[in-house]
Amino acid sequence: MKQIVLYCLVGAINTFIGFGVIFTLMALGVIAEVANFIGYCVGIIVSFILNARFTFDARRNHAFLRFCLAMGISYLLNLLVLVVCYRVFSMNAYIAQIFSGVVYTTSGFLLSKYFVFKK
Repeated sequence: MKQIVLYCLVGAINTFIGFGVIFTLMALGVIAEVANFIGYCVGIIVSFILNARFTFDARRNHAFLRFCLAMGISYLLNLLVLVVCYRVFSMNAYIAQIFSGVVYTTSGFLLSKYFVFKK
């Protein structure tokens, strides 16, 4: 339970930073998919640093490669939801970003816990 709480706290910080980048880029005219990609790249780096240190207490450098793979999978799921919501169902781009973020967060936690930082 402690890991879930810490993951959520780290996720809140990461989400604030990631969506800040995404929404700023969109406000500057960058298309939703490109803004999403850049924001998630920033988010992956922040998330690894904070989760490795605080959530999973991992000090192994090789975990970063597995973390990138796991977040890549989570990102593809996120992008799929974004495209379906925004392009197929014509949902507001900002709302679609939030829906896709929920998918990213859920899959990211599960992959982190059971694949990246498993003990």
